[in-house]
Amino acid sequence: MVNISSVPNEYYLGDLPGTLQYSKEADEIIDTELPDDDNTCGYTLCEHSLENLQRVTPQTQRHIKWKIILMMKMENELGETWLKAALLNKDTGKIALLTSTNHRNNIVRRGSRPVRTLDANWVVGHYRMSAPITFWKELKNRLLY
Repeated sequence: MVNISSVPNEYYLGDLPGTLQYSKEADEIIDTELPDDDNTCGYTLCEHSLENLQRVTPQTQRHIKWKIILMMKMENELGETWLKAALLNKDTGKIALLTSTNHRNNIVRRGSRPVRTLDANWVVGHYRMSAPITFWKELKNRLLY
């Protein structure tokens, strides 16, 4: 089962706080029980593109061949843009779960460490990813079907 995050209406899978999730097994996601929670937190599906892939790929992972499985986007009235992504490592078959944003202060202000991405204007939060249940349901469906 997913766990309730400190972010309202978001949930995370297992891992310790402050850890990036680069190697989740598909079965762990598929076998996860999901609670009923229809709040999308403003996230909607977004384009799977090279530009968006670079926005969620930490610079430290530049030699890994990633494929987007799922990406969702949320923009708010403060000018913040957030991306939630599940990426497939083409070599290992493992899944990375990442949260990215368009300004490092969006991460720092929440007490976390930003990690530079392949897009110089974006950063990934150095923490386990939490996301609305709609993200987890869609990811589960994409892995199953």
